[in-house]
Amino acid sequence: MKSRIWGLVALGGALLSSTAFAGTCKNLVLYENGQSKGFMEESTRSFPEAPEWSTNWGDFDNMKSPYIRLSGMRNYRGDWTGSLIFDALPVTVQGGSLKLKVRSTQAGNFGVWLSGTSGNGKISFHTLEAGKTHALDIPVSSLLEGSSVEVDKVGIGLFSVPANQYTNLFIDDIALTCAQEANPNENSSASTTSTSHDREQVPYPFAEINPASAERSGLFDDVYDRPVQSRYSASEKSALSNQTSEKFVIPEESQVRILNFKDSKNLTPKESWRGWYNSLFLVEKGKLVDNAIPNSKRIFDEAGTLAASSDYTVLPLLVANITYGVAYCGDSACSKQEIENYPLELVGLPTSYVTTSKVRIAYDPYFTITPSGKLPSLELCTGAKCLELKPKSEGILEFDSAGIQKVLVKIHSDNKTVEQTLFVEVK
Repeated sequence: MKSRIWGLVALGGALLSSTAFAGTCKNLVLYENGQSKGFMEESTRSFPEAPEWSTNWGDFDNMKSPYIRLSGMRNYRGDWTGSLIFDALPVTVQGGSLKLKVRSTQAGNFGVWLSGTSGNGKISFHTLEAGKTHALDIPVSSLLEGSSVEVDKVGIGLFSVPANQYTNLFIDDIALTCAQEANPNENSSASTTSTSHDREQVPYPFAEINPASAERSGLFDDVYDRPVQSRYSASEKSALSNQTSEKFVIPEESQVRILNFKDSKNLTPKESWRGWYNSLFLVEKGKLVDNAIPNSKRIFDEAGTLAASSDYTVLPLLVANITYGVAYCGDSACSKQEIENYPLELVGLPTSYVTTSKVRIAYDPYFTITPSGKLPSLELCTGAKCLELKPKSEGILEFDSAGIQKVLVKIHSDNKTVEQTLFVEVK
């Protein structure tokens, strides 16, 4: 299954192969809310544990999950360092600043630096208070010399960490404020020919998988299953199972939250992006049996990582077609419950933003949750343009302009159509 990754990386490269640079300054996000793929060089890492790239320890002040987490403990005092490499690097910067948010569970001395063609730059040191989010804004000129320099790595470190002290370091919202921007008008005729040819040569690598199966072999070694703990005790599961044949039962308040997302016509791109997973999480919390569906968190994270590998120009859709029970109060005192079955058809995008006005959309059975095995057909509309998709098909979704855009999704299943509205930012 992991061989599919290289197919999508090649596909992303084909879509981006014609990019030329013209020297326009732009803000370049390297990592934000777990959506940007990256890794830490093992040769430079002295952090006790490898980084987690999309972790959730809850929302902190001015830092929203997910984020990067580095952690560990040693039995001696020392420095912990490592070099972070992101998909958007290397890039040429023309001044500006390096921005990031950092937070530590222990007070300490934090350092950050940039690496370029001339090697490592100067370290910028900052004193961290325990349990406080620090928003850093560091001029690039104080890190690397030159008015126009290439950056290929971001170095981070905790210095003089005490022995036998377990420390968590959280990092988010990493950006360079003045990166060199591509000129979309340059070499436009050549890029059209090249991109068209590459699209034909590099189709999306669809999964060969039974969509009804709860098993997903895993696409990435650094994306882990996070099993959801049921809200019910063993005795509660037994009692509910006597009332319904469904494998999931959720309380009325959870159903209200799901419907608020599903039926909303006014969401921010980030609310739209997170809504698919948030809804499936509420369903999984109501599980009466284990392993009835694949882990929705893993599927959500893998779809995001796969999209990031193409710089958000190729997006696998997240699809759910699942029936569960909703427990309503059967009397005014809520002393008994009535369970009604509810069929949920839901579509999600693996990102809150895209980097081009023409995005390749793939309907991949790997990223579906459908215990029955039934996959609906889909129609995605932006303005007057619609893209029809069946399972294991792909197409181009076009946006008329940059900014926040609405995507109307029509889900066709069992002779009925359900509509849903998603939002995405075109950068």
